[in-house]
Amino acid sequence: MIRPPWPLVEHHKNLLARERGTVVKNPGGRLRVVVLYPNTYQVGLANLGLAVLYGLINQRQDALCERAFLPDRVSLPLYEKTGSPLLSLESSRPVADFDLILASLSFENDAPHLAAMLARSGLGLEADSRHGPLVVAGGMVPMLNPEPLAGLVDACLLGEAEAALPPFLDRFQEARGLPRPQALAHLARHVPGFYAPTLYEPVHGPHGLLTGMTPKSGAPARIAVPRWRGPAAGLARSVFNAPGPEFGEMTLLEVGRGCGHACRFCAAGHLMRPPRLGEGADFLEPALAAARRGETVGLVSAAVSDLPGVEDLAGKVVAAGGRISVSSLRADRLTPELARALAASRHQTVALAPEAGSERLRRVVNKRLDEQNLARAVETLIQAGVPNLRLYFMLGLPTENDEDVGELIALVRRLRQQMVSASRARGRLGLLTVSISAFVPKPFTPFQWEPMAPLKAIQARLARVKRELKPLANLKVASEVPKYAQLQAVIARGDRRVGGLVAALARGAGLPQAYASAGVDPEFFAHRRRERQEWLPWSLVDHGIDPDYLWGERERALAAKQSPECAPSTCRRCGVCG
Repeated sequence: MIRPPWPLVEHHKNLLARERGTVVKNPGGRLRVVVLYPNTYQVGLANLGLAVLYGLINQRQDALCERAFLPDRVSLPLYEKTGSPLLSLESSRPVADFDLILASLSFENDAPHLAAMLARSGLGLEADSRHGPLVVAGGMVPMLNPEPLAGLVDACLLGEAEAALPPFLDRFQEARGLPRPQALAHLARHVPGFYAPTLYEPVHGPHGLLTGMTPKSGAPARIAVPRWRGPAAGLARSVFNAPGPEFGEMTLLEVGRGCGHACRFCAAGHLMRPPRLGEGADFLEPALAAARRGETVGLVSAAVSDLPGVEDLAGKVVAAGGRISVSSLRADRLTPELARALAASRHQTVALAPEAGSERLRRVVNKRLDEQNLARAVETLIQAGVPNLRLYFMLGLPTENDEDVGELIALVRRLRQQMVSASRARGRLGLLTVSISAFVPKPFTPFQWEPMAPLKAIQARLARVKRELKPLANLKVASEVPKYAQLQAVIARGDRRVGGLVAALARGAGLPQAYASAGVDPEFFAHRRRERQEWLPWSLVDHGIDPDYLWGERERALAAKQSPECAPSTCRRCGVCG
């Protein structure tokens, strides 16, 4: 191995010296695995998916796991100055020298980051001409739709890591001595959730429509995605933390996986069925241990306020001298006890997610949240002592019209006024932040057939919201750039033909140039309504959800009809529970 540059080695040593939970193993005879996290160290330190991979692999006697991150403002100049390839954090070993490369992608816009990391590793952007270790991607992005990554990675491992990773590593050990094509075929035949793009031939019909995928070399016609069936108490938790980075001094505990509220835009709520939710008592021991170390306890799930006993758990953490934080709250499930625990933890801002401004549009997306719920939550939080609030909305939802946008503005005005009235009694007026994003239709949801709204319509509606809310004091509107939401939609809904776009972005091209050089038309992938019988790029992935159920929910959405919550003990509507 070529000796790594001293400045990068010192940088890694400084990071590791601040960390708790790092594992460093002697490589002697072990399978050497590196996990690429396609964002910076500061972001990756708080990612539970990365923590699960790191923990599962390092628990094995026959393997070791290290991490590599997207270079940040500190490390990037060091890479550029030294000309070094991408190095792992733990041993400063070149990524290309490992036996196996895993990558974890949580968001579609991580794909260009991953491509840039592979390029910096010297492994190139084209899997079919790559030599060296296999590159295997996992996480929410390939679970939704692996096809945009088809030209970039050798394979995708679809499924929850606790269920998918151990059998994959066992079979990978068997296949290590085989030539690359034979190894991929062996893994495809024997590993649940393993998808090797070279073993599938896309078939296209008129107008460039994808009409099917033909498997080769004994690969399965569809990829059944494995689920972890263990207890909720055994869900993910922090493996490492460090002072400084956001969430770094926080112990994260995943208290639930999936969500039973059945919001029609939510991919996680459909992919992670049936929802698994623990009880507060399941997490008391690690939470109190973290509190005694002076750390904040971060509770993570799609709706933390659904956790039975969460108020008692939060209260005991605060009583032990710790602090509590939550990833998300349902306004209709928020209690005064939980609000007081958040305030006692010096929470300065709590977020609520109406998603849509009008009651009609909330029925369309099956949010089941009325203004009374929202008003009560605002009152509860302010009275408990939380000074600032954030409201999340989406623009461009299916069937949205100008009247819905007007109702969004009116709802914000009313909630702000209630916040002002409640704050006066406490003698402190906080800030209301309105966060607005563009709706992106995701695979395996009832809206997977729907187009993303035109960019001009989203931009016009966003401009109206900002213009009409601007005069209000103590209110700020924050929004993402719609063209990046469009990129997210192209990757989420695309097939392997969008791989050139990912590569162009990794090389530093701007969006217009990247679309042009790759020959990718965002109208075709992001803004086109799909027909019911159209073969979708993600049709080869089997999450157990009945497409007829999703289509039926789409029809109910367009009629603004609500549907019941997910009830695994009694309901068999979606097909996941048999």
